[in-house]
Amino acid sequence: MSTQIKARKLLPFDHALIGDIIADSFSDDPVNLWVFGSAKPLQRYYTLAAKKLYLKKGFGHVMQDDSGGALWLPPGVSKQIPLWNSLDIAWTMTKADGLSAIVRGIKIDSFLATKKPQTPHYYLFTIGARQASQGKGAGSALMREGLRRVDENKFPAYLESSKESNVPYYQRFGFEVIERVEPAKDCPPLWLMWREAR
Repeated sequence: MSTQIKARKLLPFDHALIGDIIADSFSDDPVNLWVFGSAKPLQRYYTLAAKKLYLKKGFGHVMQDDSGGALWLPPGVSKQIPLWNSLDIAWTMTKADGLSAIVRGIKIDSFLATKKPQTPHYYLFTIGARQASQGKGAGSALMREGLRRVDENKFPAYLESSKESNVPYYQRFGFEVIERVEPAKDCPPLWLMWREAR
């Protein structure tokens, strides 16, 4: 594992970069594949989400070699992008798998909104390393950078893991499973995880 490469803050114009990284890292993600029907639309979806919300109202980090990235929202910021500003996202989903992709996405978002903790917290939307770079320390470096801000501000943190195999990784950073959920019929499960303020 290389310790030479570090993470840097994402800048407002880094939306295409982080979109590409997350699409690559999530190309085998069961929940994303269930929603979109394939990995093909992931790059455009994550690029638009980063541009419209996460790099405007949140923050994130990227490895200096572009091998991985993460996106967060601070307390009090909704992860819902207003309808008037999300028509291109809806179009991306429709092109991927017709209207059923939008229906599946709405089902998951609506369900997870009912599960979101009411206590103010930082929300880890996504963290990932490119497929070719996984297991080389990028995720840990990115998590440390994000949690540094969380801990400086003395807030808890919350995430939704779409892979059971990632749960031990998050537990190493103090996250604990609060519930395993199945947001919709035939949808792969998610593990909702919480980390107390430090």
